[in-house]
Amino acid sequence: MSATTTVLTDRVPLFESQPPAFIQEQDFAARQYRGRRDNQEDYYAFADAAEPEERSLERLLLVIGDGLGAHAGGSVASYIGVNAFVRAYHEQDGPPSWKLKHAVETANETLGIITSRMPSVAPPMGTTMVGVLITPKTMEWISVGDSPLFLFRDGVLHRLNADHSLSPLIDARADRGEITREEAENHPDRHTLQAALLGMPLAMIDTPAEPWALNKGDIVIAASDGIFTLTHKALEELLSFGKHTTADKISDAIIFAIRRINNDRQDNTTVGVVKIG
Repeated sequence: MSATTTVLTDRVPLFESQPPAFIQEQDFAARQYRGRRDNQEDYYAFADAAEPEERSLERLLLVIGDGLGAHAGGSVASYIGVNAFVRAYHEQDGPPSWKLKHAVETANETLGIITSRMPSVAPPMGTTMVGVLITPKTMEWISVGDSPLFLFRDGVLHRLNADHSLSPLIDARADRGEITREEAENHPDRHTLQAALLGMPLAMIDTPAEPWALNKGDIVIAASDGIFTLTHKALEELLSFGKHTTADKISDAIIFAIRRINNDRQDNTTVGVVKIG
């Protein structure tokens, strides 16, 4: 299934004469690459999450789902999960942190309902998910799985959300000297997930205790795990050249860099970029 979407609500802003806080392609953009997979099982959405009294796109919601390829309908799972998340976020009142939590739980429950209607021999439908709410000054997120959320600030790339795969546990073994660093990096279980949206109780959810402060010049990147074809250093160097350009050019450059590597096992890749002006 094709997995590209941009969702902007038809809400009428209070200050219609004012330009939006974020401008599509200039300040936010996303790109995808199918890689060597038969299907594109990632899905993403941008949505206008501004409150009624705010100007358009004063709050920007970015959601990325990476469907589980070994499960039934990975592409369908990511599509259903992301759209359920966006709808649930808009349907709830209350603090953004509560709305994000409600949205991910609703997406998970929706997948569970669909799985319950499938033949009992089929594996549950599943997807990882990262949902990010961004304003010109703050950011909040919620994530389940291994899809990363990065912040590039002052030339340094930081991963903000937790990795719910076995990678952190395997790396910890290497840190203790139980296995070599090379063995850790090539471990067959490295990308096995500890958590995902499968319609079951969510044992692992990552979300910050308080909104994360953003500075002018920050670049926020949410992605599926296909981005890890690029090393942390390579992505950091690429972003250092992109700090003076637009979000669409940055997302294009990341996908181009991944394609150039031409990994014969390249996974689906989705990259969502938001620049703070």
